[in-house]
Amino acid sequence: MKVNKLLFLTVFFPIWCLAETSAVRHLPATYIPGRTVTISIDVVVEETSVYGVIVKEQIPADWTMVETMVNPSYSAFDPVERIYKWLKFSQSRVSSFTISYALNVPLTASGNYQFSGQILTNINPYGSEISGDNTLLVGRGDIDGNSAVDISDVILCLRMAIKLDEPDIEKADIDNDGIVDISDVILILRISIGLL
Repeated sequence: MKVNKLLFLTVFFPIWCLAETSAVRHLPATYIPGRTVTISIDVVVEETSVYGVIVKEQIPADWTMVETMVNPSYSAFDPVERIYKWLKFSQSRVSSFTISYALNVPLTASGNYQFSGQILTNINPYGSEISGDNTLLVGRGDIDGNSAVDISDVILCLRMAIKLDEPDIEKADIDNDGIVDISDVILILRISIGLL
């Protein structure tokens, strides 16, 4: 009988312990260089025996933290590893909470960026990965690079669509079909007037 109890504790207890807390990241659809993006992480604490939670998030190189909007007990930034850490603790238990933070995107930013992070608790000190969104896509539609999608971008996209200018797939292919055509012009027009 002792063997069965030991087997139960060895196999099932760690699985039960590791399922008590999870975190889900929410990224905006795209970013535009020179602007600010806001990211949120929902931390769900299901077990009553969690009295300490650490959330670690690695931010892209050259991106800077503008503000962090949460009520953690403590937060810190490691500039070498580019990891921001938030600590939430309580003498009784930690309840579910949301971390929201804003980053300045450098003007030199290009391409897509990967986000990664971990959540650790007193029950799971080895941690688990933050789930949810992990890729932030380059903002499409800002063809002229002035940090705004406006009528000048519509005109540039139209010139590409009718083959007067070389197509810039990364900035002008809004519908992701591999070509710059009139549907992209319409989408950029809708973005520029606030319909998208």
